[in-house]
Amino acid sequence: MRFDSPAGGRQNADVDVEDVGNVPWVTVEFFALFSRLEFALLASGYAGGDIGKNAWVLWDCVARDLHKSFLAEVAADPGASILFREPARTLIKTANGGCEFRDAATPETVVDMLLQVRTIRNNLFHGSKVYFTKRDRDLVSAGIRVIRLMLDAIERSEKTRRIRAAWGYAHVGHQ
Repeated sequence: MRFDSPAGGRQNADVDVEDVGNVPWVTVEFFALFSRLEFALLASGYAGGDIGKNAWVLWDCVARDLHKSFLAEVAADPGASILFREPARTLIKTANGGCEFRDAATPETVVDMLLQVRTIRNNLFHGSKVYFTKRDRDLVSAGIRVIRLMLDAIERSEKTRRIRAAWGYAHVGHQ
């Protein structure tokens, strides 16, 4: 792997991945943050599923426990505004066995906002990697803003402070 710009200038750099091509740095940052967040949520008690089976994040429980100011802070953040103007579309299965993107509703609740971030992750992971548009970059950047605002918000609620402790199990810097 190589970086197309010097350290410190990675925000707009691409990572050249053999057999894949150029991957925008912003996606690398997003995946690192999202995976660490998902782990922290699971490790701090927001895990659904049966004992001994796969676990998944209980997004509605996380949303309920986040500080009440979180959604207003996201709505006021210019970097997250695309999520309210043009939310991430959902990739759905079609009747013919294929799939297509469908428009999503504007987020109105904290659950909706957290699911927007999860949708961005799903679309990156399961969607096409051939064409990364300005809209894709804007959505991924907005997802990063939401995660970073969430990391700030967890400090303001007694119920969510345990997420920060779980976040620390693996070192990923927070700016």
